[in-house]
Amino acid sequence: MIFGVRKVAFLSGITLLLGFQLFSVADEKQEQKADDSNIEIMRHLLNAWSIRTKEKRTEPLQFVQEPVMQYQDPRYKVTKGAIWRLGDKGRPRAYVAVEMDHPQDTAGRATFEFVSMSEGPFRIDGQNVSWQPWEVDAKFQPFPDGPQPADTPEGRLDQMEQMAIRFSAEEMLGRELIHLNLHPIPFDRYQTTEDKNSDAAVFFFERGFNPEVFLIFETDGKTWNYGCARLSAAANLVKLDGKEVWSCPKISVRPKEDQIRYQWTNGYTANRHVFHLPRELKSSQFRFGRNRVIPLKKNSVEGKPQPVPAEAEDVKPVPNKETESP
Repeated sequence: MIFGVRKVAFLSGITLLLGFQLFSVADEKQEQKADDSNIEIMRHLLNAWSIRTKEKRTEPLQFVQEPVMQYQDPRYKVTKGAIWRLGDKGRPRAYVAVEMDHPQDTAGRATFEFVSMSEGPFRIDGQNVSWQPWEVDAKFQPFPDGPQPADTPEGRLDQMEQMAIRFSAEEMLGRELIHLNLHPIPFDRYQTTEDKNSDAAVFFFERGFNPEVFLIFETDGKTWNYGCARLSAAANLVKLDGKEVWSCPKISVRPKEDQIRYQWTNGYTANRHVFHLPRELKSSQFRFGRNRVIPLKKNSVEGKPQPVPAEAEDVKPVPNKETESP
């Protein structure tokens, strides 16, 4: 009798374990579908923008169709975040970060952050977007006493990693001073010249899981430069070997002394607005539930899109990562 009870208990335990494993696999597949759907929505939103430049180009200036980095930040209700590259060769013209805030049904709220990385006039227009940067947000300078660039990509990456750990970064979020963490793995690599030893890597400092400051290293095969760029509305500061080498002031819709205003001509700016699913995604693939994808109901109603502004001054960028009312 005791043997029988033990046998039943053992089999019950196996059944429960298998059940948990099946649920775990199902949950992982469901989460992967949700991640894929978020990326697909971002891609459609970015591709809906028009990008204009006066440069003579053999190919149009456009976004690389896969994000260079993906992240989540549950503390700040970022269901899905991704950084997209504008331009596929050399230093990107810009990076655009897109963060989803718990999409629901056939609509959701997205925050867009725009960072100008290199010279050259261009303009992006779309729903609630009209960005034409008059400046480059990424600021570069020679790296002091840098090593001779290695002859292999692996060797140069090791050199850049060693240079990166000499940097530290701080952020003033409200009245709180936050020490940012260096993410040790770069999210983007590119070449700046045709030299065989030309190389570049983009690292970042993060608050939690949220990227706040870019740290870029570039070499033409002979010398090293480094640069920083913001991905935050907060005031940031970067140090090299404990000495301040770069900083940026807080950006605000109502700037105080020593702050700057959100403008569509800034090298960095941000905007947040409600989006609606593109028709083809809404009708044939899915709609959103909280943190999951669920089948689309046949009687879903298409949301009315917001009008596209005609001029840059008609659009008001809003703060992104600080709690501030416009």
